[in-house]
Amino acid sequence: MSEPIHDPVSRVRMSFEPEGENLIVSLWLEPEGGLPAHFHPRQEERWSVVEGTVRFRLGDDERVIGRDDGEIPVPPGTVHGLASASDQEAELRCLVIPPLRLQSFLEESAAAGREGLFTPKGRPRGLRGARWAARFLKRYRDETVFVSPPQFVQRTLITLLARDV
Repeated sequence: MSEPIHDPVSRVRMSFEPEGENLIVSLWLEPEGGLPAHFHPRQEERWSVVEGTVRFRLGDDERVIGRDDGEIPVPPGTVHGLASASDQEAELRCLVIPPLRLQSFLEESAAAGREGLFTPKGRPRGLRGARWAARFLKRYRDETVFVSPPQFVQRTLITLLARDV
């Protein structure tokens, strides 16, 4: 297992471990932390809570889950996200099939948060942050798609800001 990395914007720590051709992501969710709604067009994720509770969105449904809920499969193309459900840290495990570039995506995103490119609410900070976000979204748009802002806004921002200067 890799050394955990911290994402101060999402308020999570993550570590990564290959499992055959797949990837296990261990995630520690801080109080008030969360991962925004998104989907993966070509990947399945299987989430489980190791300790604590989280609000888990799967499609249009959102509910609080804990260890007793077992593994929750997220098929490719399904919108999902999670958020802290208490004032205690929660630990989760996610099996990613296939991993594609998800580890790089999460590592780059966390590094950008640590560099101050985003506000605590997850919005790009200034033009530098907006350009970084547009290039990032463009680079990974075939693997991870955020629900917000709407797709037409993301496409416009990518067109305007992701150009090489």
